[in-house]
Amino acid sequence: MAEPWLLATPRRVLRAGPGTPVVVQAGAGQLGRLARAAAQELAGAPDGHVVAGAIPYDEQTPAALTIAAVTITPRPKRPQACPIVPPFSGAAPPDVDQAYVTAVAHLVHRLRAGAAEKVVLARHVDLGGPLVGTASDVADRLMERYPSAYVFRVELPSPAGERQRVLLGASPELLLTRRGEGLILNPLAGSAPRHPDPVRDRAHARALLLSPKDRREHQLLTEELAKRLAPLCSRLDVPTRPAVKTAGPLWHLSTLIRGRLRHPAPSSLELTALLHPTAAVCGVPQAAARELIAEFERAPREFYTGLVGWTDRHGDGQWVIALRCAMLDHRGLRLYAGAGILPASRPQAEHAETARKLSTMHDVLSYAHP
Repeated sequence: MAEPWLLATPRRVLRAGPGTPVVVQAGAGQLGRLARAAAQELAGAPDGHVVAGAIPYDEQTPAALTIAAVTITPRPKRPQACPIVPPFSGAAPPDVDQAYVTAVAHLVHRLRAGAAEKVVLARHVDLGGPLVGTASDVADRLMERYPSAYVFRVELPSPAGERQRVLLGASPELLLTRRGEGLILNPLAGSAPRHPDPVRDRAHARALLLSPKDRREHQLLTEELAKRLAPLCSRLDVPTRPAVKTAGPLWHLSTLIRGRLRHPAPSSLELTALLHPTAAVCGVPQAAARELIAEFERAPREFYTGLVGWTDRHGDGQWVIALRCAMLDHRGLRLYAGAGILPASRPQAEHAETARKLSTMHDVLSYAHP
């Protein structure tokens, strides 16, 4: 039987067995309460135990964290890089989500009127039909196809009598890694499609680096992170220019941020309470973006754009943003994707970006044929 929690980094695979839930009241301040409760429970836990699980996008949704033993193994290596494929190569793509295109158009109008600088607008696709294999099989396919992604599989609490809910995904984005006083973040914002032709692929990457819209989107993210972290750090290195990073069918603007935390250093779970949700998944300014997300999105995100990770008794740990993911439950499989919307955004282009992101999950799914 597969462990309830798995997180595969580019180098290793962490698995946590059944454990003791960390239960606090949902609502405003949930992350801070979780950090305090987890620290207390880890102090008395056996060696090798961590707090592991998933944190939702919105604090109104209860988190799913447990104190459990963790095992670590090397991540299997692939002999070749992941091929660049068009979206939904393995099956017919979902229909164009005209409601999403319309919502982006209305949101752009509001942003141009000054409602916010950036808002991340999400959409979902519900897939029917029985899957071939298990959630663990899907996670294995994700690890094979996307060797540089953070692949996760998390069993979530379910109402009595309902099928177990499982969060699955292959995220390109590390929120943070904390080791002692050392801190690493790798925010991503701004994207461009990849191409099988190497010459055109490199041209797309260069165009992304020169795109004013994408550079501005990325700048909003890194500035917001630096603003929140600066009071906690004796040193914070934020490069002035982003690089490009591949993530399946997309290029992303990427910045590697390094810092040194002041003593006493907050735990990695405490740092999530400070940083989550970032401008990569919410917007700027955050309060205005949250209101616009609630107005324009058609369904709750739950754990999409939340966090998956772990923290040990010393406060060290790693948390990744739950992107390129899906929720498997008694209703079937729901895939999620989103895009950062700015005043310069074009609705059709943002829809196309979400389609490419949806392909990360869609292209590893296999269905039973009647």
